[in-house]
Amino acid sequence: MKIKNLATFYVEQGEGFPILFLHGWGSSHLDFLGTANVVKNSFRCINLDLWGFGKSEEPKAVWSSKDYAEAVLEFADKLKIEHLHIVGHSFGGKIASYLCAKYPKRFKSLVLVDSAGILKKQSILQKFREKKYKKLKNLVQNGKKPEKVLQKFGSQDYKDASVTMRKILVTVIKEDFSSVFQNIKIPTLIVWGKKDKTTPLKMGKRIKQLIINSNFVILNGGHFCHIDSFSNFNQEVLSFWRKYD
Repeated sequence: MKIKNLATFYVEQGEGFPILFLHGWGSSHLDFLGTANVVKNSFRCINLDLWGFGKSEEPKAVWSSKDYAEAVLEFADKLKIEHLHIVGHSFGGKIASYLCAKYPKRFKSLVLVDSAGILKKQSILQKFREKKYKKLKNLVQNGKKPEKVLQKFGSQDYKDASVTMRKILVTVIKEDFSSVFQNIKIPTLIVWGKKDKTTPLKMGKRIKQLIINSNFVILNGGHFCHIDSFSNFNQEVLSFWRKYD
């Protein structure tokens, strides 16, 4: 399938009301495939590789989270799905949140798992490192330092990415989705790993405050609590979805 003229990979299985699973940065459709295998007897499960991950082609330009969301909506349209449950982990949570805030009539419910979207406050050390990086980058661009001096900066996700995907990562991590969360009015379940260090628990609690009447569940595990607490996660989401059958 082509979405935004990009090759797009997904796995579809099961029958019933559709559920779309969106993985996080650096992952693929495989992240939620286990959950899909558990619930496919009751639901039509669609596991998508977001563009630039898994087997889907990466964008030709620098996309924001909103650009990814619009591509996901086009994907749903291509499958002729007008109403669905949506699940998003981390970066996928931002995408799902934007969709549910902007197109609430298209979505029956939202499940956010260790979602991104709340900006972290920079520590003094982080501010110092950013200032040092910018200074070294200028020296590299002027030919006064070799490019390898920049390798010690940046996350592993950044280092592993292509040039375009690096620019996309820099773009999306600077997005504050607080106003997006505030505009979500559909039934929402927020699931968080107690030991999440990537998007700490306090971020989940903040999202809970922003999304009125949302449900909040804390599971054992870290940033991938849907894998770390696989059985408990499946029980929670199944119970949630059955309320809206």
